[in-house]
This record gives sequence, structure tokens and C-alpha cells, in this order.
Amino acid sequence: MPGPIKMFMADLNWVYLDKPLRHSPPSMAQDFAFLDPQEYFDWHREFGNNLFFMQAYTFCGYAYYPTRLGPVAPGPGREILPRFRQIVKAAGFPFCSYFCVGADLAVNGLRNEWVVPGSRSTEYHGYLAPESPWTDLLCDRIQEYLEGWPSDWLLFDWFAYGSLKPTFHVQPAWFVEKPFKRIIGRAMPERASDITPAESLRYRREVLAIQFRRIRDTVKKASPKTKILFNVPYWGPEEELWVDHPMLNESDSLIAECTDERILEWLLRIRKPNQTVWTTVIGRPDGTCDPSTWRKWYERGCDFCGYAWGTPPDWKPHPSYAKGLEMVRAAFREMKARP
Repeated sequence: MPGPIKMFMADLNWVYLDKPLRHSPPSMAQDFAFLDPQEYFDWHREFGNNLFFMQAYTFCGYAYYPTRLGPVAPGPGREILPRFRQIVKAAGFPFCSYFCVGADLAVNGLRNEWVVPGSRSTEYHGYLAPESPWTDLLCDRIQEYLEGWPSDWLLFDWFAYGSLKPTFHVQPAWFVEKPFKRIIGRAMPERASDITPAESLRYRREVLAIQFRRIRDTVKKASPKTKILFNVPYWGPEEELWVDHPMLNESDSLIAECTDERILEWLLRIRKPNQTVWTTVIGRPDGTCDPSTWRKWYERGCDFCGYAWGTPPDWKPHPSYAKGLEMVRAAFREMKARP
């Protein structure tokens, strides 16, 4: 692919509502189920993409392809991804799809025993435990998907343990008992307060390494040419949870959901020779994605992604994104070969 990756996405995980109040809740299965895949492709092509994106499974708990392993979007929604992918490939472009590792709102609600204890305290939905049967289901979904619709890239979102912040403390649970004994070398305590911070860190690093390798091996077995990257909500460089972690060392690329200089410079410094670093120039509503910085990261050799939320049934970005979108659109047009 000449030049950097340029992948903006109209993110179908969330909606942007103005009434009865302005907020951005998760999408429901019917919200975007009737979008036109050709129109979706044409809009993103005109925007300047050279890599095209569609969620396989939303974090909300439904798929845009016909699956035997969970809910699907209604009506034509179950065929959106196959049709969109066909259009993308016929036009000669690579295709990227998506699974969420940390949550599936349907599974979170129906299998509370798979949810990490205490993880609902900061996020109502909680986070699914890597040690629980959730990872089996996720890998089965990935295999089924790739056997039917091989993708050039797969983006795995919310790769985390118990929280999007790296300081979550391990809690005793039925699924923790055996791996805790194996990893730490002693029986799981009955109280979280009896697990030391060092043990919590060691445990989370190892459990996430195991989950990463299961996902990676599933992808490579089902579709050896598919490249993988994992979205971790880094809060700073060199976080103890991630330093020299297999996910960082063995992914095909690294991604920062921000334009934070500290984080991007760290990822650029530690990346392996075969890895690139993606920056997210628009998307997060907390101000950590600054599209005006694109040129710096272009000159540093980064790849680019971004996202925005629409108002159902219109998937196109909410008008509040207009200024940032125009900056990214112009940047995509200016990016050519590497300087």
C-alpha cells in the first residue's frame, strides 16, 4: 500500500443523540441495520480512505454478518458486512474488521458469572473475564468469521482486564482460582485485599498474554494472511501492565487511540522493525485526539485512523464533528508517499 494507512470509520458501535438530551449511548441492533453498503463505501472512498472498515461484531452484542454464535442486526443488517466487503475487494482495496475483546453487552447481561467482579463499579456493563468461557466464545466467533470472510486486518478493541484503566485490582472469582494458583504459586485468597499489588499486576499481565495468544493463534489458523492489532486505552507511556508484553511484541501493528505525544513516541520507540504505529486523529470525545497534529505523525511514519458517531438511522457523522472531519479529510488528500 503506497503511503500511510488512512482509515476513517463511521463507527457503528455508538450513536450520537440530541434528544431528549445530547448523549452517546451504545447502538441498538436496528439503528444502522438498513444502511446501504454501496453508499457507505462511496462516502468513505470520497473521504480519502485506502483501508475500509466495518465491525464484524459490535461491542453492543450483535453482528453485521450471518453468524451461528450470537445475535445479528435485523433484516438486511445481517448481510451488510458481506456486501460491503465484496464492494471493497472489487474496488481493489484492503478490508479491516473488528471484534471487541473486553465487552459484549448482550453477553455481559446474560452471563454475569463471566463478568470480572467489581468491574461494573466504573462502567455499568463491566468487563468480561479473559479466564472465563467468554474467550472460548470470542475465538469461536473469530474463527467462524474469518473462515467465511477473510480480512486483511482485524482490530481487537478494549483489550483490558476489569477496566480501561491499567490499575484495576484482581478480585477473587471462580474463574480466577486455578490460574491464580498456577501463575502466583499460592491459593487464591478469599479477599481482594489479601492479593498484593505486585501479584495483581503479574496475574493480569499473564492472563492477558494468554488471551492475546489464543486470539492470535485463532486468527493465524483461520486466515494466515490477516494482520492483527489491539486497541489498548493507554493513559501514559511505559505503563507497567504493558511494558514488554507479548501483545506489544507480537502484534502486526500497534495502535494508540489518541495523538498524545508521550504515548506515540513511546510506541514508535519500542515497535519492532516489522511493526507500524497507528494514531487516532479524531474520535475520542475527551480531547485526546487532535487532528491538527497529523503532519507531525505523518512525518514520523505513522498510519492513521479515526472515527465518528452518527444519529440513527443516518450513520454519517454528527454535525458536531464537522471541523475535525474537514481537517482529517484534507490531511488524507495531502498524504501521498512517505517523506
